[in-house]
Amino acid sequence: MTQTVAVLVRPGADLAALGRTLASLQRQGRGPWRAVVAGGGLTPADRAAVTRAARSVTWTDAAWDGPAHAVLAAGLDATGATWVGVLGQGDEVEPGVLPALVEYLSARPAVDVLYTDDQWAAAGIDGIQTKPDWVPSYLEGWDYLGRLCLVRRPLAEGAFGPETAGAEEWDLHLRATERAAVIEHVPVVGVTRAAPPPADPATVEAGRRAVERRYERLGIDATVEVAHPDGFLRVWRALPDPPPLVSVVVPTGGGVREVRGESTLLVETCLRSLVDRTTYGSWELVLVPSEGTPDSVVEIAREVVGDRLVVAPVTGEFSFSHSVNEGVRAARGELVLLLNDDTEVLEPRWLERMVSVAQDPTVGVVGAKLLFEDRSIQHVGIVHDDSWLPVHAFRGAPDDTGNFGARVVDMDFLVVTGACLLTRRDLYVEVGGFSPELPMAFNDVDFCHKVGATGLRVVCTPFATLHHHESATRVADVRPWERAYLVERTLALAAHDPYVNHRSVR
Repeated sequence: MTQTVAVLVRPGADLAALGRTLASLQRQGRGPWRAVVAGGGLTPADRAAVTRAARSVTWTDAAWDGPAHAVLAAGLDATGATWVGVLGQGDEVEPGVLPALVEYLSARPAVDVLYTDDQWAAAGIDGIQTKPDWVPSYLEGWDYLGRLCLVRRPLAEGAFGPETAGAEEWDLHLRATERAAVIEHVPVVGVTRAAPPPADPATVEAGRRAVERRYERLGIDATVEVAHPDGFLRVWRALPDPPPLVSVVVPTGGGVREVRGESTLLVETCLRSLVDRTTYGSWELVLVPSEGTPDSVVEIAREVVGDRLVVAPVTGEFSFSHSVNEGVRAARGELVLLLNDDTEVLEPRWLERMVSVAQDPTVGVVGAKLLFEDRSIQHVGIVHDDSWLPVHAFRGAPDDTGNFGARVVDMDFLVVTGACLLTRRDLYVEVGGFSPELPMAFNDVDFCHKVGATGLRVVCTPFATLHHHESATRVADVRPWERAYLVERTLALAAHDPYVNHRSVR
């Protein structure tokens, strides 16, 4: 079957910009693609000039005037193509891209949505947007699919309505991916974009409405908030009533370290922040003291936490995996949160946030943002680098938006750190918990891979933020046999980490 492509060009009055876009389409050569041009704002003379300049482009004068959403809707109605995508005036499709995409789609008839990377011509924009593969959580926080994104024509039905005017493409991408069976990413630059999407309040609100409508269509009770003035969003799934009990499992040896210039019992700082700064009410603390932990540590925990405390001591040589497994065994909660004793809660709704993300039945593990004491990033997800070993994405980077919002929206990863990890207790047991063969290093990596193998997702939410009082200069103590064990178990997964963006995770 011939794959035909219609590229809807957004309306505007910039004749020169429109000319650049059409010229880039002409340079694709002859093929089963057309430009559906909307020329609202152009004079009759301008339109005639466009027609003459675009003689070699098959294009349709869809609806010259009206608001952008109406013009795009008319353009969609005017095309009978198999695939549709959207460009802005001034965007330029890279040479050879459309022929390559048509060939790609012809060879892969199961694909429903296909997107490429893009780059920016505007001054001050950080170069190429090298996108990850399909990340559902990212699309709900920002329209990262961008351009060029092609969707099957039937999946575009309902898009470009007045209720999401200003976020027409985001709405299109949300609707298409809801019904798509196969979503694929071609990691080449497809388009040089003339300008970034606007972040004015009206456009940001339009994006919020588009994501809100998605949840309405899915019949899911959720609230969509603007999380950042640049237009990045946060979705709160409603919690059940009563909310689930969370068992916070904290292994400890009663370690003391200098924090903010003072000698500090780490677990006391952790527990006091948990009690003082957590608004989520349904939790218990499962303290797992290792052999040799002073009795005073348990007494301090009892003083701080009160009747929420459950003590599950372990004996023998210290193994983090054994400690958390015993802690989960003693837990009563529907959810378990593994928490290092050298962490410190920073904002009140952190646990509520993690529980909210866990309400998505496709999510099996939820991680948090961890900061060093200087507020640089210690963790917002773990990726596999070129050596196939796990590394912390953005480690040491400033706590800001990052490239294209990658550090301020929920993101899928293969792995999140076990220093603050939420999962269902029954799922933890089902996959075998933390592996005893990995007593110290990589046990969280192995666990997340086991959860991923069940088909469930691993999501890191930056809206749950804690300090991790680990030294920014600390080098992980990884034994050779631990490295070998991990590589043997996870080589196939690590060889292609779908969430890695090697140009933007460092």
